[in-house]
Amino acid sequence: MKKKNFRIFALLLCLVMVFSVTTGCGATGSAIEDDGERTVVVYVADIFNTLNPFDTGAFSDAYVFNQVYETMVQVDDVGVPIPCLAESWEISDDALTYTVNLVKDAKFHNGENFKASDVVFTYTYAKDFPAKRAFYSMVDKVVALDDYTVEFTLNKPSPLFFSHSQQMPIVSEKFVTEQEGNISKSACGTGPYVIETFDPAVKTVLTANENYRLATAEIKSVELRYMSDSSSAVVSLETGDIDFMSVPPVMAGSFEGKDGFTTKRTLPFYTAVIAMNTKVEPFGDKLIRQAFSYAADKQSIIDIAYEGFGTEAKLQAYTNSFGVDLTDVEDFSYNPEKAKAVLAEAGYPDGMNLTEEFGVKLLTIPGTFHEKVGQVFQNNLADIGVVVELQNTQTPDEDVESGNFAIMNQGATYRTDFSYNECNYGSIGIGGNNYSQMNEPYVDEMFTKGAIETDPEKRQVIYKELIEWLVDYCPGIPVFHKQEIYVWNEELNADAHNSGMFPFFVYEWSWK
Repeated sequence: MKKKNFRIFALLLCLVMVFSVTTGCGATGSAIEDDGERTVVVYVADIFNTLNPFDTGAFSDAYVFNQVYETMVQVDDVGVPIPCLAESWEISDDALTYTVNLVKDAKFHNGENFKASDVVFTYTYAKDFPAKRAFYSMVDKVVALDDYTVEFTLNKPSPLFFSHSQQMPIVSEKFVTEQEGNISKSACGTGPYVIETFDPAVKTVLTANENYRLATAEIKSVELRYMSDSSSAVVSLETGDIDFMSVPPVMAGSFEGKDGFTTKRTLPFYTAVIAMNTKVEPFGDKLIRQAFSYAADKQSIIDIAYEGFGTEAKLQAYTNSFGVDLTDVEDFSYNPEKAKAVLAEAGYPDGMNLTEEFGVKLLTIPGTFHEKVGQVFQNNLADIGVVVELQNTQTPDEDVESGNFAIMNQGATYRTDFSYNECNYGSIGIGGNNYSQMNEPYVDEMFTKGAIETDPEKRQVIYKELIEWLVDYCPGIPVFHKQEIYVWNEELNADAHNSGMFPFFVYEWSWK
């Protein structure tokens, strides 16, 4: 059998790209002592939810896990898997069997050696948590062939199987078992940082893992600090109380070329979206969803909510993702008169009051650009005779993942291949990133066809047909694809990456 063999050609590549990070096994509550090392303070826009990496899809939680856990591979800024805990791998000709050779010198924070059995346990444990279903659903069986070789058998070919493994932090079987499966307040990884304190509504503090196999991190102390108000966070950045943050576009211009700071614009695979729950009335009616799509003045939303740093979206993915062809999709560009006509066709010629008639409020995330998105869209709806009240939520990710909402503005990531969007639109994403809660057999069938097909041109045809159907179905309103502007203290050797979920890895950083 002919096999494709992928091997790391330089250990330095893994050193540079390493983003997985460790969490202190059960250490939650002690304070960091002053050891003379300068702490890096990173701003986080949302509260932390849990230390269980399989029970959340929140960016804030991912920022912790990226500094604490490791995964089989990392994915670089152009979507290429880079070895991490997986040293090399072989793929069978039918793309259903992956034989993975693991590193032999990794240790968990509890001192246990990392082994293939921990990989098997991780994928088994993850199946109890729907938030990660999209990243393991293609796995039929995982077997440890020996202590450092694991074999994955897939139930269907999956072009992004290894890229998806970046979303599967490897946990210690012994540690999780000792915790009786509850790791919401404690953690134990193999990476370069250990959790020192975890206060979900305030901050998470990390310290360098002195026993990390690729050498101890140069930054010895890290504080991931939650602040509800981004304006206050920017002031803290200016005064030096915060060292690294994603700066809202309205404030970013003042930092470009400013002494004392380094700035970088990234192009994350991210779409701002107004999610509509198809299981909650009146959003089960496609005509309502289409009318709202016509009502959205996307360019005004971009200008007002994101200072013009965005491109109007038609899908929760853009043409920088393989398979995305938007040339023949339905045009839902801003057209209030068309919106009124479609609303009348749905049975509401005089408009509607969503809050009074349906008990629906438009959820939005306070202190972020999402709040402005909600405000502009509320006015857009008023222009077509639709009244809705705004309501702030402090638990946006839990709301959309549980389906505990009717309409809200959110964000969705995508990848370099449209097959990833199965988690945004397919039934496997329910309980995770399928915000609309849509469950359409056609959609699942087409994603399966695209994953099985090995001819790139035929895959593009499959996805083109599916995308045209999805745009017409309007499960949500893709508003814009954004730029992210990162600013950091010029005394810090730092970097930012083109990923919403994996934008920074402190292990790469150092003080000058």
